[in-house]
Amino acid sequence: MILNYGPRLKRFAYSPMERDKRINILTGSVRSGKTWALHPKILQACRYNVSGWRVLTGVTKQTIFNNVLNDLFNLIGPSNYSYNHQSGMLRLFDSSWLVMGAKDEGSEKYVRGLTVGVAVGDEVTLMPQEFFQMLLTRMSPDGARFYGTTNAGVPMHWLKTEYLDNQALRTAGLLWSAHYTMEDNPNLSQEYIEAQKQLYTGVFYQRYILGLWVVAESSIYRDVLGPQCKYDDTSRPEGLENQRVQRYIFVDYGTINPCVFLEAFDDSRTVWQDREYYWDSAKEMRQKTDAEYADDFDAFVGSEKRGLIVIVDPSAASFKLELVRRGYQVKNGENEVLEGIRRVSAALNIGLYRIHAKNCPMTIKELEQYAWDGKAAKRGEEQPIKDHDHTPDALRMGVMKVIPKYRLG
Repeated sequence: MILNYGPRLKRFAYSPMERDKRINILTGSVRSGKTWALHPKILQACRYNVSGWRVLTGVTKQTIFNNVLNDLFNLIGPSNYSYNHQSGMLRLFDSSWLVMGAKDEGSEKYVRGLTVGVAVGDEVTLMPQEFFQMLLTRMSPDGARFYGTTNAGVPMHWLKTEYLDNQALRTAGLLWSAHYTMEDNPNLSQEYIEAQKQLYTGVFYQRYILGLWVVAESSIYRDVLGPQCKYDDTSRPEGLENQRVQRYIFVDYGTINPCVFLEAFDDSRTVWQDREYYWDSAKEMRQKTDAEYADDFDAFVGSEKRGLIVIVDPSAASFKLELVRRGYQVKNGENEVLEGIRRVSAALNIGLYRIHAKNCPMTIKELEQYAWDGKAAKRGEEQPIKDHDHTPDALRMGVMKVIPKYRLG
């Protein structure tokens, strides 16, 4: 494996750690080479003369492995490392590291009491502020260094306001940061870069392609709900349900809230959402039991169940059990909201996911009304409003399960 860098990333990757600042953060677009540039720093840190622990951190141990360690291990070879996935104990050459997740506020307990000499953070904006601050307080040795990467988020995020925009830290010589785009990564072809630019519009383009810290405002899917993601009987593939396609039903289960079933066919090129079921107990003034919803599900599915895969909200345990009892193949949906929204937006934008406009009116209506939470954005958080979100939730969980990243180019 060859380490190949553009001139800007190369200057960072190979600068001696002794010359680096106490806090070093790489920001910018996706696929700009930020994480790749951490590998030389990690290797330098193995022999860097500083006391205390060497720490690798991110959302979870698994994301750290996926994003950082897997490539690093391929680079150095199996004889030069050992790693315990459960404990997080890592040996790189003759140095010891501790790998730890930081997915919620309680994670800061993992660094309490530690003395940290070197810390490397993957996707810093996804870390809780309490964890990040606690980690910095543990970096007491002379020459301690923090290296982090992140994509852009809301401009009110604590990392942006309290660190990246903190001129006092820069003046004191404590902070260095730089912004990178895909053009800084020489490993990407121009064809790939142009293809990525076609995936996104609006805030997602500004964030993922330009790497800008911008507010996600108003309707979430406003910029992608064009004719490319809708179809009708005239443009529907003939005999879609009878072809050799994978049939899915995506379920967002609700008793007090609406219950949604979305039928979709995947022909390996396009996912066609062909029908929907929508029961709003508040509007209908009658709640249904698991058994009643399962009866409705049977009617919605029809007589042909072969090959059907049902994707259900992981929290709907009792309804999943009822479906399993009735002979359905049930899988948990993936409930990663922000990544799911990004992937849905890209799939809709390029027409990879298409919706039958006449058969799925509630899906179209709720996608148009699905909006970002402005109050949360002011707190530096990014999340949708919990309203008009039932078909969007079902669609998002389904897309996360059936449209992997490679299908988006």
